[in-house]
Amino acid sequence: MRITLSIIAVFSLLVWAPGLSFAKEKAAKAEAEPSPAAEPPNACGCYHDAQNQCHCNKMKKPKCDCEGECEPAGCEEQRRKQQEKDAAAALKRIQQNDKKGQAAAKAAQAKKEKEKAAEDAKKKAEGGEGRWK
Repeated sequence: MRITLSIIAVFSLLVWAPGLSFAKEKAAKAEAEPSPAAEPPNACGCYHDAQNQCHCNKMKKPKCDCEGECEPAGCEEQRRKQQEKDAAAALKRIQQNDKKGQAAAKAAQAKKEKEKAAEDAKKKAEGGEGRWK
């Protein structure tokens, strides 16, 4: 059983390895030679070529100011992470406001109960409850 699995693994490596290296070479060649620009670069430093494919100039810190247009890779991910951070901050603010509201409601309830207890004690001290003594 082990020998059969080993043979299958070796055979699959022999079949797939040349195809993968060819694909890598083709991708590297395509990246090394960007097509000439058919239009001037946008604010993000990216442009469309004659085949309407997006190409971006390599920068250390790419700008992501071109939402919906041709923009550097990773901008969508960066935008999504920022939205998650904003949502988490908003949720935290809501939770803090809710805690403050609950604390205020508890304080009001305690005050109400204290006033009722004081009123009941005053009635008892007067000598009785109700109209008829």
